[in-house]
Amino acid sequence: MPQPKLQETLSYWSTTFNGSIENNCVSFNNDIASGSIKGEVFSDDLYLLKFDVFLHNDLSDLGKNLVNDSEYVNFLFGQQEVNASKYIAFDLERRIDLRGVVVSNDKKSLNWFQPAKVPLKLLLLKVSEENFFRLVNKSESLKKSIEKEKSFTQFDSLDPVMLGTLLRMFEIDDPIYGKELMEHCANYLITLTMSKLSVNSIDNDDSSLNMNALFHARQLIIDKKGADIPIEFLAKESGMSVSRLRLLFKTFFEVPIYQFQQQIRLEESKKLLLKGDKTQAMIAMDLGFSTSSHFTAVFKKYYGYTPKEFKKNQND
Repeated sequence: MPQPKLQETLSYWSTTFNGSIENNCVSFNNDIASGSIKGEVFSDDLYLLKFDVFLHNDLSDLGKNLVNDSEYVNFLFGQQEVNASKYIAFDLERRIDLRGVVVSNDKKSLNWFQPAKVPLKLLLLKVSEENFFRLVNKSESLKKSIEKEKSFTQFDSLDPVMLGTLLRMFEIDDPIYGKELMEHCANYLITLTMSKLSVNSIDNDDSSLNMNALFHARQLIIDKKGADIPIEFLAKESGMSVSRLRLLFKTFFEVPIYQFQQQIRLEESKKLLLKGDKTQAMIAMDLGFSTSSHFTAVFKKYYGYTPKEFKKNQND
């Protein structure tokens, strides 16, 4: 039974957040974070962790030293909240903005960075390898793309039914049938995910194959702080055509590349404004805006207030 591993995992999170454990639930409300992490074991083949956390300070390497339950495949679901600083990762050497589902048998510990002041709602389903590959073997296309003896990590967006089921799992509060409802929803999410991955592979959608390349392109933009990197350069670095990169980037991250670059630039501008060692004109020039007035116009259109108003409000 996975119960001992669940207990070890909950103990890890209790230590991390200085919380207390009761009835397979870690609760905390302190200077580190507030919220809860609930665990539930359904069978030898399935258990889950449900995260509803709000950090008061940035934390890195969350989950780095979790129990190694490599005989289980991870299904990690994140609610679709637009926030350029929200990252989840399965030790992929770069951060993934999770607004969908990651399916992985990565033998390393689950590890992520979480910024402060951003609500974190994640559902981690642990499915036994035996049951997972029973589902894989139903699809000829998945059998070709997912091999049992090899490490794999696949990503997909959430369709409306998947998102609705995920939201429902955070709303279930039935003292009598809650566990049964949760188990049915969990199995439904797993099946929906496998079906979506299968359909994509049948349609020759190579999104999963291009996943790391997509994240590489995205990380290049973040590392360059949103600088206007030519799309041709990003495509070459990612090993894709320009048209394919544009299509997949918008499909997965739900924002065009140029718009994402602008979001990152504006987030960086906030940091520089608060730091206070550069003028607004210098910040505009450093981040590639044509003029200071152009920077002000873009900033106000995106946030609803000017850079000066932002800085004044933060200092008040």
